[in-house]
Amino acid sequence: MSERTKWELLVDSLLGQLVGASAVVGLYGGSHPRTVAALQRIDLQLQRLLSEQSELPLVVLGDELFVQGRPFSRISRHASALLRRLRRLGIEFVTVRAGVRLDELEGFLQDLASRRQEEVRSRPHIQVGQIALAERELGGPDESAGGARGRRLATTRDRVAVVRGCFAEFAAGRGLAVEDLAAVARALLDALAADPDAVRQFAPWDGEELWPAVHAHNVAALSIALAHRTVGLGRDACIDLGVAALLHDVGKLALPADVVSRELELAGDELELILDHPQNGLAALLEVPELPEVALIVAFEHHLSFSGTGSPRLPHPRRPHVAARLVAVADAFVILFTGRGGSGHLPPDVMVEWITERSGTVFDPEWSGALRRLLGGADPAFPAPPGA
Repeated sequence: MSERTKWELLVDSLLGQLVGASAVVGLYGGSHPRTVAALQRIDLQLQRLLSEQSELPLVVLGDELFVQGRPFSRISRHASALLRRLRRLGIEFVTVRAGVRLDELEGFLQDLASRRQEEVRSRPHIQVGQIALAERELGGPDESAGGARGRRLATTRDRVAVVRGCFAEFAAGRGLAVEDLAAVARALLDALAADPDAVRQFAPWDGEELWPAVHAHNVAALSIALAHRTVGLGRDACIDLGVAALLHDVGKLALPADVVSRELELAGDELELILDHPQNGLAALLEVPELPEVALIVAFEHHLSFSGTGSPRLPHPRRPHVAARLVAVADAFVILFTGRGGSGHLPPDVMVEWITERSGTVFDPEWSGALRRLLGGADPAFPAPPGA
């Protein structure tokens, strides 16, 4: 193990204290001297960690525990124990904010000691929950759906321009305009309501410089159509999914343009750069406030196959999140259809058959079937995407 920084040592110690203190609280209750001492140690550690940052986010993604955007499962001997507790309770993120009180810490530790998920709750300075857009949400409409606010972007050209601008600002280190991306997702949902054929919402190939935005836009259009039209996902959840789809390849933005343009031909170290883009995308997005949590999942898992292999390389293969499986199917179709250099537009039955042949291994069978059903109602000639 490489030498760890002072901050990493503090976090490692805190993770261990959280695990140990939850056991103490479960055994002795809140008023026991051992519990009081454990709470005081955690409080002191949090004061140190929160002295420069206003909050400390912990995020569970599969077999990895991220703290402040950094993976800890391999550098902390305590991370795996806390990870097991959080996963057992269905907790996928914990955010501790400056000003947290001892009574809040005690209540959170009692929840950790519990074996019932419904007892885990948020507090003023400790937020806990699950990553948005869970599997059950994709099985029916979202009751909270309502009229989303934001400007309407009626043409593909307008929407691609906004996505391109957001990407350029983010790559330059000037932040990510999440609300602008949400406006694009809302506009796509409105466009699909007017014309349900997702392919007619696609932007065409318009040169290498615009390709990242064009590709992201088209993947979002198809992802929203799949979720909304085939399983009835509600408006608000569709917008979150659209933002996630727009950002699925965000890890490529920091790579040299020449490397990205040749990604299908790469080998050796250059290929490793491309293969690492899911981890890089997640790391970048963990720093973005007010981002739908599902965007983290999709950025990290969209190149994991249905069987759990692929990229990133996991120590223990597992099935990716349902939203990542949906975006993976949309991503594959868009690559085949749009095509770099205008080389796409394969016959639709060939594209769908290519995905179907890999169903159950590379792609989710349910979403592959949903794609077939969705496209079955479209014009069999698949008109070329508009240039508007």
